[in-house]
Amino acid sequence: MIAAIKASEILLGASAGALIGLLGGAGVALGLLFKDIIYDWCCTVIIYADGLYKPGDWVVVDGVNGFVQIVSIGLRSTTLCIIEWGSVKKVPNSKMIAGVVENWSQKTAKTFQWGINLTLKIDGTSADKTSRICQAIKETIPTIDGLHKQKMKVLFSHIEENARVIQIIVYVIDINLYTAAQQSLNIALLEILEKEEINHLHIELEKQLEDYKQMKGNLVNEVISKS
Repeated sequence: MIAAIKASEILLGASAGALIGLLGGAGVALGLLFKDIIYDWCCTVIIYADGLYKPGDWVVVDGVNGFVQIVSIGLRSTTLCIIEWGSVKKVPNSKMIAGVVENWSQKTAKTFQWGINLTLKIDGTSADKTSRICQAIKETIPTIDGLHKQKMKVLFSHIEENARVIQIIVYVIDINLYTAAQQSLNIALLEILEKEEINHLHIELEKQLEDYKQMKGNLVNEVISKS
């Protein structure tokens, strides 16, 4: 570089400095222009090197509702199939790296499994009825096609205000049965609640102290005015 600069000074004289400045400015402009493109290329290498996902995988991506399927991985972007709408979306690989991608197609145990997490909040029910509900859920889960027969969690975890909170975690062993298993589980829960004559779940009551004071003051003023 020093030799090139000295040679340009000999050949071009005073204009060498202007030429070098022009080339430097052009280099900066090109660097800013191709910065995002080169960064996406580097992110593509990271996706393949770390095995984050591959074509055909089912994933959950930040900013996208529901499950999506990886269609292809390009040099700059990843093509996603949005199952909810049946549409295709291209996302820059830099955004796929920067966000959180939950891969549901990578094996985490000896067999593939996909979790369903539910939380039941039931107001004002008795301990005996809560125990019967938990036991009925445990007996129902193995009868639902697609759900793991032994691996489950049904727990009366805590009391939240007036609600008895029951946590339910089950695992689907076939991704093709995920939606059907989820629906069957929800219907089974409704049937259990109906059998126990539970017609409503948790109701959140919000107390506004200032509104209460104002309402009370208006009632007092109304009584005084009538008297």
